[in-house]
Amino acid sequence: MALKMLSRRWLINYLLIALICIFIYAGNRYQAKIEFPPKNSITSLKAQEIHSVIIQTADNDHFVLRKSSNQWRFENPVQWPANNTTLERLISIVRSEADSRLTSDAIDLAALGLQNPRATLTLNDTRIVFGTTNNIGGRRYVKIASTVYLLADIHLHFMTQGIVGLIDRRLLPRSVALEALELGDLSLRKNSDGSWQGDVVGEIETDRLNRLGNNWQTLDAGRIKNYDRSKAPIEKFVATLDNGSKIDFLLMAIYPEIVIARPDLGVQYHFAEKQYYDLLSIAKQNS
Repeated sequence: MALKMLSRRWLINYLLIALICIFIYAGNRYQAKIEFPPKNSITSLKAQEIHSVIIQTADNDHFVLRKSSNQWRFENPVQWPANNTTLERLISIVRSEADSRLTSDAIDLAALGLQNPRATLTLNDTRIVFGTTNNIGGRRYVKIASTVYLLADIHLHFMTQGIVGLIDRRLLPRSVALEALELGDLSLRKNSDGSWQGDVVGEIETDRLNRLGNNWQTLDAGRIKNYDRSKAPIEKFVATLDNGSKIDFLLMAIYPEIVIARPDLGVQYHFAEKQYYDLLSIAKQNS
């Protein structure tokens, strides 16, 4: 009796093993996949295919940006590199999923702030209109073509900050063909190999010159604000590009933070006071 029960158990085990092998073979043979419901995305756009961004805000800001060689740049109202990370976050709206959607002829667009929108965002040829937020969950109404969606409110603030929220946070990004810097009485010139030379000699000084010049092209400002024209500058610095054009920078403050302004862009870059030796130390010692 015990022998028969043992034989049945072995038989069941063999059958289970055989079934597992069959399922594994079938899965590999036909490449079986678990199906998930399709995402409820508001557009069919792919972020990597977007090359043009146009922003119009209720404050009459109008920005035109284009992507070239993986770098976003302003075309209007200034011509200067934009903040790639910010643009990527803004463009990520194309992958947003909406829990609800309505046709625009079924609702009052004015009541949702879509008649006079807070902002419009045009990605390539797709226009996205931003209205008000709803009372539950703080989600924002957006309209694309004739459809209205409710989305998490995480994109509008990138546009309403204006140029200070979109511009590159470096003083002179690497994509700018920089040739020379005049920092007080110190003149720096960039060599063809990317190193810097100036009127200070010696091995240690050369290393410091290289760090100083490179920092002007690589350090991110802690924040960017609109240029305060009511304050008098302490000093003027000048950058020369390889096409001969010049850019003026104004040193507005050193304490409690370093503030360097770009009047032509209407912005000022704010750095921590401890970055004095990264940006200004050699210039001040030789001024």
